[in-house]
Amino acid sequence: MLSLLPRPLSLTRFPLLVKTAQPLSRALPRLQISQTTRNQFAIRKMTSASAPLQEWLVIAPDFDGALQKRLSVRQEHLQGLGKDPETFWLWGGAMLDEPLKDGEAPKMKGSAMLIGAKTREEVVERLKNDVYVKGEVWDWSKVQIIPFKSALRKAL
Repeated sequence: MLSLLPRPLSLTRFPLLVKTAQPLSRALPRLQISQTTRNQFAIRKMTSASAPLQEWLVIAPDFDGALQKRLSVRQEHLQGLGKDPETFWLWGGAMLDEPLKDGEAPKMKGSAMLIGAKTREEVVERLKNDVYVKGEVWDWSKVQIIPFKSALRKAL
């Protein structure tokens, strides 16, 4: 006859369920954390202790017909991103006129990005110094900078 009752817990499989005299921290296995991860955590912890970073959603439309300008300064734009703190650019990319098609170049019409900064002014200052603004790729009069709070972010 089949029993519909669940099997009893095996205390050998769940040693933390067994009463122990040692503290829980000793009963748990030690996590192996790399020095890089420790350093990244320390940087985040120091940053958040001084002043938490606000997330900013930025929508930066291109000027009409700016695709060739965009492509001509794109490499300089990407190199400039690497000079900023790692916590500044959280994600970003090109907005497209239409979905990508095999064998065709993307039809870019602006940029969308998520930035980590203490103030809106910090975001404005950095964006105004970007080659896409100076080179008249992004239409600065149409740029939107919106306070944002991520509920979910995934790595690429």
